[in-house]
Amino acid sequence: MERVKNIFSTFFDINSFSIRNLIIAIVILAIFFIFKGFLSGIIIKIFSKSKDKDSIRKNSFYNPLKLFFCSLGLYLALTSLNPTEYFNSIIIKVFKLIIILLATYAIGKLVSPKSRFEKALRKKMNKANDGMIKTICKTLKVVIYISGSLIVISELGFNVSTLLAGIGIGGIAIALAAQDTASNIIAALMIILDKPFEIGDWICVGTIEGSVEEVTFRSTRIRETQNAVVSIPNSTIVNSNITNWSRLQKREISMNLVLDFNTSLKTVADVQNDILILIEQEENIVKDGYYVKFDEIAANGFDLKIFFYTSIINYIDYLTYLDSINFKIMSILQKHKCNLAYDTKTLYLRNDKK
Repeated sequence: MERVKNIFSTFFDINSFSIRNLIIAIVILAIFFIFKGFLSGIIIKIFSKSKDKDSIRKNSFYNPLKLFFCSLGLYLALTSLNPTEYFNSIIIKVFKLIIILLATYAIGKLVSPKSRFEKALRKKMNKANDGMIKTICKTLKVVIYISGSLIVISELGFNVSTLLAGIGIGGIAIALAAQDTASNIIAALMIILDKPFEIGDWICVGTIEGSVEEVTFRSTRIRETQNAVVSIPNSTIVNSNITNWSRLQKREISMNLVLDFNTSLKTVADVQNDILILIEQEENIVKDGYYVKFDEIAANGFDLKIFFYTSIINYIDYLTYLDSINFKIMSILQKHKCNLAYDTKTLYLRNDKK
């Protein structure tokens, strides 16, 4: 019994300890354990848009807050028993560590895959690769956990600066070995922020042209017209000129019609007028900046220059529409019995025989 008393005196002040204090401690502990869910719900309602029970329970801070109130109840219960100075310092230290760990866990859960942060990121990045979004979330989660661990280590009395310096020396060798990987990761972040293209866009990078299929931290995958997939390092892409054909607001259509010299000037004017009417009547032609001009008298005929924009952006649809326009223009030429000129050469043969 004396031994138990000595152990108890190490943690609590026997002189001020009473049954009343013990009852108070039990009541405090019971209140916080019973109402931990209710108190957590109130805090979440105040600081978030969650109002119904289901959304509150799904909140990333709900379970950590419940654990916090359990810890707070235990802390208040122990301090109400008049602990010794030594044990009180341990209680405070442990309570601080619990708060740090719970905060780290809650913030880490906040940026986890399938969280609200991921949904907001997916909305912000629009058509960005699903794998890249998950990688960003996991990377942030690791950074948060590492930061929380360093704070815990510091609270335990260890010198974090010395630890980081030791890690830094070893990290130099790793950084040198992974220099290309690091540059590609930085380039990937630049692509995400700058948004020169999105998944599904038709782009041209140097001699590579095709549809963007995937953007990872190392490379961007493009499917070419031959159906082959080309992986281009992100660092190469950010240092290259990128042409994004999917962001065209309109496509240009231009052509030169060289009418035969046998075509009368009246017929040239009629053809010019009918093509203008065609352009004005077409719904898919942008009614801005178009013209049909008698450009020049060429060596082999009368040159009509036609220029306009179409609002059709998709390349296959554009080709289909161009096919339709060409047939309509040829119909106008046939209507006026107008022939197109072609290059001709006159060959003179000289007989030098005597």
